[in-house]
Amino acid sequence: MINEKQKHSDLLVPSTTGPSHWGEQYNTCTGKHQSPININSLDVKKVNLPPLVFQGFDVAPRETNLTNNGHTVVVTMESEVTPTVSGGPLSGVYEYSQLHFHWGDNDTFGSEDMIDNHRFPMELHIVFYKQDYKNARTALNYPDGLTVLAFFYEIAPEDNPMYQEFIELLGNVTGSHLSARFDAPPSLKDLIAEDLLHYYTYDGSLTTPPCSEVVTWIDFKEPILLSHAQVQAFRALENEEGHPLTHNFRPVQPLGDRVVLYNTDEIIKQVDLDEEHPPEQPEGVDTNKIDTPKSDEAISSPKDPNSRKHPRNTASSPFTSQWTVLGASLVFTWIVFCCSDRYC
Repeated sequence: MINEKQKHSDLLVPSTTGPSHWGEQYNTCTGKHQSPININSLDVKKVNLPPLVFQGFDVAPRETNLTNNGHTVVVTMESEVTPTVSGGPLSGVYEYSQLHFHWGDNDTFGSEDMIDNHRFPMELHIVFYKQDYKNARTALNYPDGLTVLAFFYEIAPEDNPMYQEFIELLGNVTGSHLSARFDAPPSLKDLIAEDLLHYYTYDGSLTTPPCSEVVTWIDFKEPILLSHAQVQAFRALENEEGHPLTHNFRPVQPLGDRVVLYNTDEIIKQVDLDEEHPPEQPEGVDTNKIDTPKSDEAISSPKDPNSRKHPRNTASSPFTSQWTVLGASLVFTWIVFCCSDRYC
């Protein structure tokens, strides 16, 4: 009988064939909203989403196990307080299922999502399922079933002390399907970045079969720092065939018609052309001004009813008045000329 822990640990187990063949076995792997993607930071839509709410992230679990499943390293935990996440782009509360990693065989690539065509050496995925759907397996049947908090890693000159026991345990799970238990289980907060405000988010899929398009991706901008030696410890693991496990990420997929949002603490304002009194802009905020008047003649007094009109509909240019006077003079001259020749 498969227990709940096993269900969670095999949620993201890829097919025995490579990514290019997944579509032959799973139609969902050829969908239009697949993951991972390349995020172009110049094309994202900046937004001010509600704050993400993290519950239980700072609570150390009662028991935490690390397993090499032949495809990645999976961390499952048993805790009196199950971590949850809500808010931001999410509707409802999502409960922790498991976390795992993706990496390459050197420091130049390994992450699944890319930022501005840049791959990071490693990426962490923390998988949550919507509480309404009871478990991660059932959640696969709903378009909002899962959310994945994704964190990128960068190489630092020094070891990250928060990962010390984690890296040591990797030496105990070199072979496929081996597990080890933490002596001092880390909380989720110990393993992730500090900046949880700035992130990209988009609708996507699992990055392994069945590639179900049920995932709200939340990719945090600030990377986690590990030393080269710490990342190298992941590359010492073996897959199910006993070969080095060094290339367990899926190639990027087309973005298609999706829009990637970027959550920021910048003030995002929408300009309303019919607004009677545009809001004052705080110092330091760069806004797009539409048809800003270039002279005092085009600026109306706040008490002037014309101030409600768009600048392009307000007072005439001085050049307009000059052409009006000139036109009137020509008409007068033509009348005098006509009458003098008795054409009137």
